[in-house]
Amino acid sequence: MPRLLGEELDRASTFYFDSITQLRMDTWSRGRVSLVGDAGYCPGPAVGGSTSLAVVGAYVLAGELAEAHGDHTRAFPAYEREIGDYVRRSRTFAVGAAKRLIPDTRLGLWGLIQGVRLINHVPTPIARALTGLGGGGPRLHDEITVKDYPQATAVESAATPGL
Repeated sequence: MPRLLGEELDRASTFYFDSITQLRMDTWSRGRVSLVGDAGYCPGPAVGGSTSLAVVGAYVLAGELAEAHGDHTRAFPAYEREIGDYVRRSRTFAVGAAKRLIPDTRLGLWGLIQGVRLINHVPTPIARALTGLGGGGPRLHDEITVKDYPQATAVESAATPGL
């Protein structure tokens, strides 16, 4: 194994290796700029949920801007308050999922391999219970409730000062 990692990887033209990182910012807005989706609160690669977060975030930001009649100084903090808990829960899930998918010990790696072998032979309801796919995990992105924002027409938006 050391020879493979030390010598062969240097010769491989298609090998790519990088770290998995989760960045956390205190705020997603500054001045007249606000971040949405992965730019502001990506839970992490390979754990899912980024698209759901981005779509919900865009919806909430647009809704808060409409409610504030385009006043970003009111809309941006409201947007962050409205979606903040959902983002925090998604990040927590992502860290837990990464720890399960990327073991950091030999025993953890062995357990992951055995689990993958076993899961293919277990009935679906039991498999979901064992993997956490039955609730609280990926279902998190199906469970968010957001405000029902009134629809602003294009004419209303165009007439709003500051837009």
